[in-house]
Amino acid sequence: MRIVIATGIYPPQVGGPAYYAKGLAEAYTELGHVAVPVTYGALLRLPIGVRHLAYLARLIPKMRSASAVIALDTFSVAMPAAVACKIMRIPLIIRTGGDFLWEEYLERTGEIILLKDFYNAPRALNVKEKLIVRMTRFALDRAKYIVFSTRLQRDIWTKAYEIDSSKTKIIENAIEPMLEPAPAAEKNFLWYVRPTAFKNAARVREAFSLAKKKFPDITLEEGQIPKAQLLERMKGCYAVILPSLTEISPNYVIDALRFHKPFIMDKYSGLADELAPYGLLVDPLKVEDIARGIEELASDDGYQRALGKAKQFNRARTYREIAQDFLALI
Repeated sequence: MRIVIATGIYPPQVGGPAYYAKGLAEAYTELGHVAVPVTYGALLRLPIGVRHLAYLARLIPKMRSASAVIALDTFSVAMPAAVACKIMRIPLIIRTGGDFLWEEYLERTGEIILLKDFYNAPRALNVKEKLIVRMTRFALDRAKYIVFSTRLQRDIWTKAYEIDSSKTKIIENAIEPMLEPAPAAEKNFLWYVRPTAFKNAARVREAFSLAKKKFPDITLEEGQIPKAQLLERMKGCYAVILPSLTEISPNYVIDALRFHKPFIMDKYSGLADELAPYGLLVDPLKVEDIARGIEELASDDGYQRALGKAKQFNRARTYREIAQDFLALI
């Protein structure tokens, strides 16, 4: 079977969709299928609309004899993929990933709003955001299936975009094998995230400053680094922190748990219920609550309790399983 994977980015580019595309492509190859990743590459430098047309022209020749196209977002690749699949008469499966509209709105307005609340009331969208809505609806309407990684986003989008629920499927993200940790040499909290509004930077830094007054030996590491380097830092870190406004599927936390490292995460995450037994959940809207979580881990007793919870984590889910879930839809 020949399967086209439409993705905006691909390693060595950094980001969840890049690693997901690579893992899926490798799994299909191992299963004896032909996987064809199609990425934007240099086309990302083009303006919106122009780059969509250029990607469409790049995508169509790769689709000959394909059994399906799996698009790994709902805007940059899903829109041209929907047009291409209509032309080529090939089924389209869209995997949603994040929420591009919500992220764009937060970046522009600076408004602090959780994903679960964003679609509950009309928003004053600008021209670009209205275009995102129209293009997203266009792509979703033409997909054979729409795949979500969590029920949280599925439930929100089914209502917001008036999606036929029979078209929706949950395919959980990969959880790669457990890794051997190293003892922490210092009280360093890792916060390597993209500099986007929903990562809640102002509150995270303010909360850390508050906690540092009580525990001056704690440090916060931040920035963006490749995944291999991130895993090496996680191996010997003290803890990780991710109190975003809403983490739909917090792979960052899951990678930390592979080393049995304590974590702090927002309580509104798409995996909050599943990961609560293994770590500490906080309200990302309240600086004091984030600071409380940091202080709890910074204390010796609190840290030992957190280590005990993290050590209970022992889940695994391979990209081979994910690939087979998509094959069942195809």
